[in-house]
Amino acid sequence: MTQPATLPFSAVAVKLESPNTANTFEAPCGLTERAVQFTKETNSAVVPDCANEDAAPFVERIAVSKSVAISGKGVMARQSIARWRAAFEADGPVRARVEVAGSAAEGGGHWDGLFHLTSFEVGAVRGERCTVAVAMQSTGPVPFTAAA
Repeated sequence: MTQPATLPFSAVAVKLESPNTANTFEAPCGLTERAVQFTKETNSAVVPDCANEDAAPFVERIAVSKSVAISGKGVMARQSIARWRAAFEADGPVRARVEVAGSAAEGGGHWDGLFHLTSFEVGAVRGERCTVAVAMQSTGPVPFTAAA
């Protein structure tokens, strides 16, 4: 049996573009969970078999739209509060990047695009550290760039 090559937690990073330096991305501190979800909306049509109209027809699907969502949860780091708040308060989208460590041959690279911070939740439980939960939705394309 061959063991799969797996990635550690730190191999996937969610970063926001620096508000001060274009094309510089920084990971807000504190996220202990992070995920990126790719969805595709489709329309479907049942297409009959013209040679055998009694046969059960197959369904054809046509891609209508694509979307990317980023989510994360963790502890609320003081140095990240202002950045998350600014991203939420902005009426326009912010640039975000999801990086996967490794070479191109290993599947490494990054997705980069514009996102709206659609949810920003700060919570607290007595006797524990404050928490944060964020959700972002893409606007426009989010292309993948393979690692060099």
